[in-house]
Amino acid sequence: MKRTAKIILIGLVLCLCLLVVSVLVFTSLVDPNDYKDRIAKAVRDETGRTLAFGGDISLTLFPRLGVTLGPVSLSNAEGFGPEPMVSVRSALVSVRVLPLLLGQVRFDRLRLDGLVLNMGRDASGKGNWEDLVGRSDAAEGKEAGEDKDESRFPLEVAGVLVEDGSLVWDDRAANSRFVLKGVNASTGLIRPGALFPVELAMDFDCINPDAKGSLALKGQSSIDLRNREYTHKDMTVRVTAQGKAIPGGNAEAALSFKLLALDLIKDQARISGLECSAYGATLLVDGAVKGLTKGVSAASATVTLQPANLRTVLAALGEGAPDTGDAEALTRVGGTADISFETGRLEASNLDFEVDDTRVTGRVALEKGGEWPHVSARLDLGALDLDRYLPARRAEAASPKRDGGGGDPLDDTVLPADLLRKLHFDLDAKLARLQIRGAQLADVKVAARGADGLLSVDPLSAGAYGGTLEVTGSVDARRGAPVASSRTEVSQLNVAGLSHDVTGKSDYAGIANYSSELNAKGERLRDLQSTLNGTFSFSLSDGVFPGVDLARITRSAHSADKKQGRVEGAATDSTKFGSITGTGTVTDGVVRNNDLEVKAPGLRADGHGAFSLVTREIDYMVKAKLVPLADGQGGKSSGDLLGVMVPIHVTGTLEHPRYWVSLSEYAKALGGVVVDTVGTVLGGVKSVVKGVGSALDKTCCDEPEGSDKPAAKKKFLGIF
Repeated sequence: MKRTAKIILIGLVLCLCLLVVSVLVFTSLVDPNDYKDRIAKAVRDETGRTLAFGGDISLTLFPRLGVTLGPVSLSNAEGFGPEPMVSVRSALVSVRVLPLLLGQVRFDRLRLDGLVLNMGRDASGKGNWEDLVGRSDAAEGKEAGEDKDESRFPLEVAGVLVEDGSLVWDDRAANSRFVLKGVNASTGLIRPGALFPVELAMDFDCINPDAKGSLALKGQSSIDLRNREYTHKDMTVRVTAQGKAIPGGNAEAALSFKLLALDLIKDQARISGLECSAYGATLLVDGAVKGLTKGVSAASATVTLQPANLRTVLAALGEGAPDTGDAEALTRVGGTADISFETGRLEASNLDFEVDDTRVTGRVALEKGGEWPHVSARLDLGALDLDRYLPARRAEAASPKRDGGGGDPLDDTVLPADLLRKLHFDLDAKLARLQIRGAQLADVKVAARGADGLLSVDPLSAGAYGGTLEVTGSVDARRGAPVASSRTEVSQLNVAGLSHDVTGKSDYAGIANYSSELNAKGERLRDLQSTLNGTFSFSLSDGVFPGVDLARITRSAHSADKKQGRVEGAATDSTKFGSITGTGTVTDGVVRNNDLEVKAPGLRADGHGAFSLVTREIDYMVKAKLVPLADGQGGKSSGDLLGVMVPIHVTGTLEHPRYWVSLSEYAKALGGVVVDTVGTVLGGVKSVVKGVGSALDKTCCDEPEGSDKPAAKKKFLGIF
């Protein structure tokens, strides 16, 4: 036994001695520099490129088999200039000998100093690497059967170290160029499937797009060539950039993730714990993607936007903040959603976002359709104060000149047919509360559909000031000019509350009911106004409207000493009424009412006339008379006045109505001659409309304080 062990030991010593002698002989007799020309010739014959050695080649044989190169370069492809495609100041590659004898490849640390890669495409789009890749692909095709399993060969690298490297990309086809310089990269021990540390730092400089900056990366990675799996863990990336191509001119961004796993056999990737911060906003993502190499076919992710000040973000991006009524609007925006993508469809479900004090939940989906995508949404917006986001109110500009012969100097297109035909949407939304231009609406629900130029809203409903509002409508733009139609129902609306919220004044009051069925044709507002047709009805009860005091103007007409001239209402006048009712028609933009009826304490009135939506002109007459409502009423001229009609004209424009009495007409009425003046504009209705519609616009108010006191009522009736 001892003899056998001694023989084995002697044999090992002899083998070791033989190996050492062989190495000494090889290094003494073989100089790798003698083979430079042969190597260069082989490269030229194979690739047509020039391999140039600018320094010596040195070999090490034990315990590592390695090669150290001085400066070496590989020429560029023809037409890409004199600069080498690849060059390096020095390189060291070595492999451990003993593991190699056991069939294992274990590289020592690979060192590259001053590595320079000049890559690019010419004007035709051909890359300077394509002649090399073509030859390599052809060789691989001949030996496909032999090399199928080459990734199974054990591979281990002690690490990679790149110092002061650079990469130039010159794309003449796209007229762009960028340079990576000062590239410093290092890794730890690289083994199949095992994590290794990696660090990278570099500067970049781009021309078209104009951008420059720096990038730093740190984390862990793993490579499994056999299974074609690549994993990156606990990565952090920091980027600083400046230039015209950078939004806002400069940016600082930080990106990190817990795990990024790529599986090229399954052609998919997944990421978790992604956090990206830039421009004052932070985005969190967990998701997966399918179709890495052949185009993304599916993706899903949970995306969270941490609360951010959108105004600050926009300022950092170089964009101005939107013009909003509230300067503090859009200062708190954030939320989460589940994003899913399949070929032709993108959907955000489980949407839960907060915009200031408004919470938005629901889902939104986009599907590939004609020129524009199809949009569907189901949203619950909670409470929304829209006034915070609408532009602040400013003094109204002068109305544009309107004449029959010339066009409106402003582009007032409101229903562009070409655009409407592209829309395809399906929307259902609800709000617990909505404020718009001061008006308060509750339980708002809207259902809107649109496809191929046919759009509809059915219905838009809401609770408003003790009453209800419901609107249905449609726009048909499938052929020719758009045709719009609508039906509106307003029931038991408290005008005083609406007026106070909209204008802050207290002139209007009453309970309003309104209904209409209208239709019009055209793209521009003026066309829609001039083609508007339909019917409407309205009623107001127990209220006040400003602008005219029917009782005062009636009394003033009687008290006037002269028989010519006018008695006009004052802007501060108002009338308290028990009810106002009427119906009407709209024909080619002219609104007509012939059955206005006003019932007020001590007063009765009826009216007829019209106004034009196009010219804004009013031509209306209200015939008012004082009536006895209680015993004991009297006064100097009550016997003469009771029952006598006073013709009150309403003229001017919708924006500036005038109320006046012709004393000559009144004199005829007193003489028993009733002049039947047929007007063409709605005046009393103008005040009614101002009691309802203008409240929705800008000038309504509450009932004047104290107007319902008994003393005031006696004074009103006791003046005669």
